[in-house]
Amino acid sequence: MNTTEKNILAQEISLFLFAKYPQNEVLQKMNSYQVTLPTNKPLKRAQLTAILATLDTTTLRQIQKTEQVRPSISTLAPSIPTNTPAITTPQTPKRIFISHSKKDLVYVQELIHILEVIGIQSESIFCSSYEGYGNPLGSNYLDQLKEELQGNTLVLFLLSKNFFDSRTCLCEMGAVWILSQEQIPIYIPPFKGEDVQGVFPNVQGITLNKKEQLILLRQRLEKDFTIQKRTSMLRWERQIDRSLQTLNNQSQ
Repeated sequence: MNTTEKNILAQEISLFLFAKYPQNEVLQKMNSYQVTLPTNKPLKRAQLTAILATLDTTTLRQIQKTEQVRPSISTLAPSIPTNTPAITTPQTPKRIFISHSKKDLVYVQELIHILEVIGIQSESIFCSSYEGYGNPLGSNYLDQLKEELQGNTLVLFLLSKNFFDSRTCLCEMGAVWILSQEQIPIYIPPFKGEDVQGVFPNVQGITLNKKEQLILLRQRLEKDFTIQKRTSMLRWERQIDRSLQTLNNQSQ
């Protein structure tokens, strides 16, 4: 296993553990593998990843097998020579990828409505489970996902308990981190940022049914996608009010 593969596996394990267990259980599990972690301050996922990457391959494989860390996200990562440093160049996003659980389709539908009212074209949105926005018939999902995450893509994580119970969603999340794509976590109520402490330590997220936060999303997307013909406030207000009513009814 080369350095790149070890780093990917360390990412997989830390992502899985932080998504599935509270922090005290993560510490306990690492202690059971004879992995010493600092306890003087809250553990961050990036910190755990760095520590895991220093372990020998046998120990990493043991943790992966015992915790059943699947599916592997390594097939989604581009091939990078171990002697070549990764270079991340900020670029204007051209597409939006919505990462979500299939069980949250009603929320996906409203988010797509909101994006299109903002001015994002339907062909610029990829959403694997929503008809007309996902994989073409007969396409390979992993190949399509890898293609969608290459280049200038803004990823919207639609987060819920369903999301973290889905191995496919965790696979997508790991791939996004490895490929260093821009991302915005969007919480489906009653799920909130505190429920995933450490998973998005440096990324500002929004709650899907908060109107003032959706306004911030609109401002961000209008700037990032250079939308010239902006939606009137009247049409925007009407769509947001309809979406919020649907979302709030669903959350009850």
